[in-house]
Amino acid sequence: MSHRKPVTFDEFISEVEAETRAAGPQAVAEAEALRDHFRLAAQLLRRRRELRLTQKQLAGRVGIHQSEISDIERGTASPGYRTLMKVAEGLDADFVLVPRATPNHRRSSPSKARTAARRASRVPDYAHTVSAKRR
Repeated sequence: MSHRKPVTFDEFISEVEAETRAAGPQAVAEAEALRDHFRLAAQLLRRRRELRLTQKQLAGRVGIHQSEISDIERGTASPGYRTLMKVAEGLDADFVLVPRATPNHRRSSPSKARTAARRASRVPDYAHTVSAKRR
C-alpha cells in the first residue's frame, strides 16, 4: 500500500485492489476466491438487517444458537445445507443458484486460470444470491 493512509473504506479497498492487480493473475484469482467466501455471509447479514432482526431473534426463529448466526455472518463458519435452508426460511428468503457468465466445466490450465482471473473482475457480483421471497 501507499504510505498515505486511506481516508475512507472505499479508498482502502481501491488500494488493495490495485495492489492485487499489480501482484499478478494468481493474486487476483486468490482475491476473487476470498470475495466469494464472504459474499454469502454479507448477503445473509444484509437480509437480517432489512428485517430488523437481531442475531438472537433469527437464531430463535431457526432453532440454532446465536453464536452460530454470528459465525456465519462473519464468514468463519461453513454451514451445511440444512443450516442454510433453516436460515433462509428464518429470513423469509430463497437461495438461488445463478449460473456464471462463463461456465467452468473442467479444471483449467494455469494459462486459462490467469485468463479467468482477468475476466473475473468483469463478472457481475451475484453468485450465491439470496433473494427475498415474492408474495
